[in-house]
Amino acid sequence: MVRCKRLLFMFLALMILFLAACSSDNEEQSETEKQSSGSIQAGETEGTKAEKVEKEVESVDNTEEVSFEVNQVKEAPEDQGDSEVRLEGEFQIDNKLVSVKGMTNLLPESKLVLSIESEYGLLVGGIDRTEVNENGEFELEYILPDEVEGIVHIELKFEPANQYGEIKNHYLNQLGGSFVQNYAKSNEIYQKVSFQQSATIDGGQHNFSITEPSWDLPEDYGNPKVWIEPVIEKQDDYVVVKINSNIIEDTFILARADIPNYITSGFQGYSYTDPDGSTVLYIHDPEKDSRIKNLTEYDIVITMDPSHHNNGPHVTEVYGENGQNLAGDFVNDEDETKVVEQTITITVEE
Repeated sequence: MVRCKRLLFMFLALMILFLAACSSDNEEQSETEKQSSGSIQAGETEGTKAEKVEKEVESVDNTEEVSFEVNQVKEAPEDQGDSEVRLEGEFQIDNKLVSVKGMTNLLPESKLVLSIESEYGLLVGGIDRTEVNENGEFELEYILPDEVEGIVHIELKFEPANQYGEIKNHYLNQLGGSFVQNYAKSNEIYQKVSFQQSATIDGGQHNFSITEPSWDLPEDYGNPKVWIEPVIEKQDDYVVVKINSNIIEDTFILARADIPNYITSGFQGYSYTDPDGSTVLYIHDPEKDSRIKNLTEYDIVITMDPSHHNNGPHVTEVYGENGQNLAGDFVNDEDETKVVEQTITITVEE
């Protein structure tokens, strides 16, 4: 019995040793698998990293540097708000589109107007408006109707009387500089900042810069003894009458063609004198009109009538309501009214 118990005890001990050995082998195998799996995963990770690095290298190799420029915000002019106003910029005419981009020292929110008038006929609504930006920049444009061609008169202007609030109070009757002109409205005299240019609309492209006017006032400027020095030129379908005179600013001037044996009304042009008494007028060329036959010569008659309704009170103050203060070789009496009238004879070249 005792022997049987010993045998049973030895059998149990061997079984325990056997099971312990198997458990140790399984743990070693499991650890080996884990290590093997870890090695595989590590290998895959290293491979993936290598692929990513390679792709990144390829990506870097395939990129190109792009040139760029950082747009700097332009600062306002140092003299912004000064009473002596400046205008700078470029006009462009592209077929029927008239545009201008520029810079000024006017206060921000000052209202600028682009006005266009056709010499050929009335251009209704030929106006664009904008406000000056904080940095003094401005941009305007206007598309002319298809039927407009030939000479047009372009004006970029700032009128304090048509501003509001602080801007109106800041500039009204306070303007100075070469761009400033006077004009009459409702029997009142106002100031404006103005740049004016005549151009030809012919379907092409034309560019011109805003330039500061240079006025050369004659010594006897504003003297009631009026003189006029005209120059006649031809431009396209127009007779161009360029005038220098001692007539005061913003005086209405009329020029018309007097054609022998014809009663005409369409061959005339008008304008207002500039600050130095000069002006330019355009008249349709009678020589280009097929209705006029056997034309050998004709007259251009230049007239300044102080009593004309287009003249303001500043004109009648100098020359008299009926021109009674006028003097000189070209003064004519017409129904108790004195006018300045000068005649130029044009000979038609064969």
